[in-house]
Amino acid sequence: MTHEEHASLESAFIDGFREARDKPAFLRLARIPLELEAPGRAGLKLMQVVIEDAYEVGRASPGFGTRELVYHPVPASRVSGIAQLRFRYVSADELRELTLAEVMTDHLAASPSVDAHHHHATDAGHSHDHHHPHPHAHPH
Repeated sequence: MTHEEHASLESAFIDGFREARDKPAFLRLARIPLELEAPGRAGLKLMQVVIEDAYEVGRASPGFGTRELVYHPVPASRVSGIAQLRFRYVSADELRELTLAEVMTDHLAASPSVDAHHHHATDAGHSHDHHHPHPHAHPH
C-alpha cells in the first residue's frame, strides 16, 4: 500500500469513527482487533482509539553556524491541520500505541486465515466450529 493510499484509508477511518454512534460496532466493521496475540508475551487489549488534531503554525530550521533554530511562523492562510490516529493497547507488562497500518499488519500476521468471527494465532486447544458463532467468541 502506498503512502497516499494509507493516508486516505486512515482519513476515512477517522471520519467514520468520529461520526459513528456505536464505536465498538464500527471497530468490528473495520476489523480492528480488540485483542492482539503476542507470542511469548501477554496478549494486548485495545483500551483507546486516540485521534489527535495537530496544526502546523510554524517551521524551524537550523541556523547557519549556530545551534539556535531559525523560526518562521506560518501565515494564517497557510496553517494546515492533520489528524493523527493511534490505537492504544495494553497488557500487564506494556503499553503500545500502534498506527492503523501496524494494527492491520500485526493482526493479519497473527491470524493464519481471515475469518468473519475471530482469529487465532494457533489452533492448539481449538475445539469450536467456525461456521457457527460460538457464544463466548470475542468480537473484533
